[in-house]
Amino acid sequence: MCVLFVLWLFARDAKRRKMSAALWIPLTWAFIVGSKPISSWLGLNDQLINADELEGSPFDRNIYLLLIAAGLFVLVRRRASWGSIVKRNAWLFLYFVYLGISVLWSDYSFVAFKRWIKDFGNVVIVLVILAENDPVQATKIVLARCAYLLIPASLLLTRYYWVLGGYYDQWTGQPIYTGVAADKNMFGMTLFVCGLSLIWILTELRKEKPGSVGNTELFTYVGLMLMVVYLFYKAHSSTAIVCTVIGASVFVGMKFPAIRTKVINRLGVYSLVAGFLALLLHAILDLGGTFVQLVGRDLTFTGRTAIWQSLLNEKTNPLFGEGYYSFWTGDRVRRLSEGYYYLLNEAHNGLLETYLNSGLIGLALLFAVLFCAGKRIRQEAAAGEPFAAFRLAFLIAVVFYSATEAVFNRLSLIWFLLLLAIIEYPRRKSGVMARAEEPLASQISASHRTWKTAGGVR
Repeated sequence: MCVLFVLWLFARDAKRRKMSAALWIPLTWAFIVGSKPISSWLGLNDQLINADELEGSPFDRNIYLLLIAAGLFVLVRRRASWGSIVKRNAWLFLYFVYLGISVLWSDYSFVAFKRWIKDFGNVVIVLVILAENDPVQATKIVLARCAYLLIPASLLLTRYYWVLGGYYDQWTGQPIYTGVAADKNMFGMTLFVCGLSLIWILTELRKEKPGSVGNTELFTYVGLMLMVVYLFYKAHSSTAIVCTVIGASVFVGMKFPAIRTKVINRLGVYSLVAGFLALLLHAILDLGGTFVQLVGRDLTFTGRTAIWQSLLNEKTNPLFGEGYYSFWTGDRVRRLSEGYYYLLNEAHNGLLETYLNSGLIGLALLFAVLFCAGKRIRQEAAAGEPFAAFRLAFLIAVVFYSATEAVFNRLSLIWFLLLLAIIEYPRRKSGVMARAEEPLASQISASHRTWKTAGGVR
């Protein structure tokens, strides 16, 4: 029934949206990073794939390399202007160049280099989507079909195939639901991305061509959202729930002109005021303690504060870090995991994880990437560009998400969609269609303003 339902969703979607063959590449990539490696789905054991703790699975590595090579082939066929792409995303490429250089001082340089190749593969796959004639529609196709695969499959596994969709906590005996993902935290990230994407797609249905959207499509997306809500309840991922609410609130708020024009233009001032009020209320009414209790946490964020303190006490290079994705290697994992009933493999904080691996330089470059992208997307959202509103909402939600999870420079659905939200793809000049090397979002905003001037109805 689940397989038939997914096939029906794909068939319905194919009638409404034309999908180029190249989009199967990012769809496959998004499915893998949003769930488990292919070797896990095929049930290949360690002896068969010769996997070890550092090198990982050669089988999965070859799958990633094949997808990256296919993505590069598509970009070459479409004559992507790499000079213009790098120029438009200078801070992002500078950040990745620095991360690539940082593998030189890693204790396991070749392992770090291979991990960096996979991470840069996220950029290549994202560019395949943005190189489409209609990248906004291509983004909808990839996100919608990714949800078609991940959400029903997660529901199936958590209810009927427990050996694949969860496990029991060895200390408390409580069931831990993981769905299609490898662990609870990754499952929460997948639900967060799918939930926020479905909200965006659902609100955009009314803009489809007349007659192309019926009650069936509406009920389908509402049904998928109800599945996401149920899986949120089973997963008990407080961070994912809170950040989904934050992202949805920002996105819906962008629909109101008063918020879009006033709040967005003064976002920095309002953020400072909100931060000051939050600190004041916390000092008077213990607002922080009340809030974390409401979302099922405690003031230690389920032991995360102790982890953060022990990591900050580690003797790392404060300027350069330990090298790209190299902090959690060697005997450090077992030493830091002493006293825990599981192996620590991340800092549970995006900024701290970046600091440990790439130092203050990497952290500063990441700040520059997020700040410049946020400033540009904010301007586009203030102009009323719908896709920019979704990108801004996602960016803000991810910043909050990074407070308790490592979300940057990972093979995860969050990092993949964040890159899709912040990368600018310059459009080539073609007759009178598009201005030379002008970002798509700017063209959409300009077209929107021209349409209104010509007498278009809001």
